[in-house]
Amino acid sequence: MGISADKSTTQITFIDKFGLTFPMIPDTTKQIIYAYGARGVLGVAAKRMTFLIDPEGLIAHVWPDVNVEGHASDVLSVIPAEARPA
Repeated sequence: MGISADKSTTQITFIDKFGLTFPMIPDTTKQIIYAYGARGVLGVAAKRMTFLIDPEGLIAHVWPDVNVEGHASDVLSVIPAEARPA
């Protein structure tokens, strides 16, 4: 899932633009963003980060600076083939 401080209408545009196949959650209060330390410059905006959460609910890997183009390949490269979504 993705989480951003954007409104759901803005997220829909982002999902369509990049062809995302996972849900986006609006965090307009930034509670989740702050809990994961994803504050952007001066804490005003969210920093684009990815957290890979393992089956036990623990953070298994963090990408602190995400470039959307090609990022899915980066994430998949650290997930064992048998654990990847179908």
